[in-house]
Amino acid sequence: MNLQCRQIHATEICKIERAVTGKRYNAGSCYIKLSAVDDYVGQLQQPGTIDSRYAVLEPKEEINVDYMYIAICRSFPEFLRKYRTTINLQFNTLKHYEIYWHDDKNVQEYIVNALKTVQKEIDLTESQIEHEKEVKRWYLAKMMM
Repeated sequence: MNLQCRQIHATEICKIERAVTGKRYNAGSCYIKLSAVDDYVGQLQQPGTIDSRYAVLEPKEEINVDYMYIAICRSFPEFLRKYRTTINLQFNTLKHYEIYWHDDKNVQEYIVNALKTVQKEIDLTESQIEHEKEVKRWYLAKMMM
């Protein structure tokens, strides 16, 4: 398996536009805040609308949208450090947005599955921590009676 990737402009795989109020976007579309921006990248899990404060990256063709989301999240903080103006991001700078992309669909699926497995483990660990906190609270409440 060749894990080499190349740097491409996001416009090669996505149609980038400022979100239009009331327009429905496809599931898998990613969005980035333009006003009071942070490095958060969102993704629509099902078709829906997006507030006009965001830029939308909608896939042009049938691609692995989970991989697209991972690729965008991975490179967005670096892009933001380079192009943010004060607390905002100018929409026209998104034409310079480059991401690291694997062309091989099997590699894309491998990366998505690996990251989903890691995320499941993180969620399980967080759940265990919350359970332990509940048990601790219960014991402390019993101890103070």
